[in-house]
Amino acid sequence: MRLLQGPEPTLEQAARAVIAFGGIQDCTVQFPDVPQDSLRRVAVDGACAVLGLGT
Repeated sequence: MRLLQGPEPTLEQAARAVIAFGGIQDCTVQFPDVPQDSLRRVAVDGACAVLGLGT
Protein backbone atom coordinates (compact mmCIF):
# COMPACT_ATOMS: atom_id res chain seq x y z
CA MET A 1 0.00 0.00 0.00
CA ARG A 2 2.83 2.40 0.75
CA LEU A 3 4.03 2.20 -2.85
CA LEU A 4 0.60 3.24 -4.09
CA GLN A 5 -0.51 5.73 -1.47
CA GLY A 6 2.62 6.88 0.35
CA PRO A 7 3.62 6.41 3.98
CA GLU A 8 0.57 8.13 5.50
CA PRO A 9 -2.50 7.52 3.34
CA THR A 10 -5.87 8.93 4.25
CA LEU A 11 -8.49 6.44 5.37
CA GLU A 12 -10.12 6.68 1.94
CA GLN A 13 -6.82 5.95 0.16
CA ALA A 14 -6.02 3.02 2.45
CA ALA A 15 -9.52 1.55 2.04
CA ARG A 16 -9.31 1.84 -1.75
CA ALA A 17 -5.95 0.04 -1.75
CA VAL A 18 -7.39 -2.79 0.35
CA ILE A 19 -10.38 -3.07 -2.00
CA ALA A 20 -8.14 -3.04 -5.08
CA PHE A 21 -5.77 -5.73 -3.82
CA GLY A 22 -8.58 -7.85 -2.37
CA GLY A 23 -10.49 -7.59 -5.61
CA ILE A 24 -7.54 -8.86 -7.62
CA GLN A 25 -7.19 -11.81 -5.26
CA ASP A 26 -10.92 -12.56 -5.47
CA CYS A 27 -10.78 -12.59 -9.27
CA THR A 28 -8.23 -15.39 -9.26
CA VAL A 29 -10.61 -17.51 -7.17
CA GLN A 30 -13.89 -16.53 -8.82
CA PHE A 31 -12.72 -16.94 -12.43
CA PRO A 32 -10.38 -19.96 -12.48
CA ASP A 33 -11.31 -20.93 -16.06
CA VAL A 34 -10.57 -17.53 -17.62
CA PRO A 35 -7.19 -17.32 -19.41
CA GLN A 36 -4.64 -15.61 -17.16
CA ASP A 37 -3.76 -12.85 -19.60
CA SER A 38 -7.38 -11.85 -20.06
CA LEU A 39 -8.14 -11.99 -16.35
CA ARG A 40 -5.00 -10.05 -15.47
CA ARG A 41 -5.94 -7.25 -17.85
CA VAL A 42 -9.49 -6.78 -16.56
CA ALA A 43 -8.53 -7.27 -12.89
CA VAL A 44 -5.75 -4.68 -13.06
CA ASP A 45 -8.01 -2.27 -14.96
CA GLY A 46 -10.65 -2.69 -12.25
CA ALA A 47 -8.13 -2.17 -9.45
CA CYS A 48 -6.86 0.99 -11.15
CA ALA A 49 -10.43 2.27 -11.39
CA VAL A 50 -10.97 1.67 -7.67
CA LEU A 51 -7.74 3.53 -6.94
CA GLY A 52 -8.73 6.40 -9.21
CA LEU A 53 -5.81 5.76 -11.57
CA GLY A 54 -6.01 5.93 -15.34
CA THR A 55 -5.12 2.83 -17.33
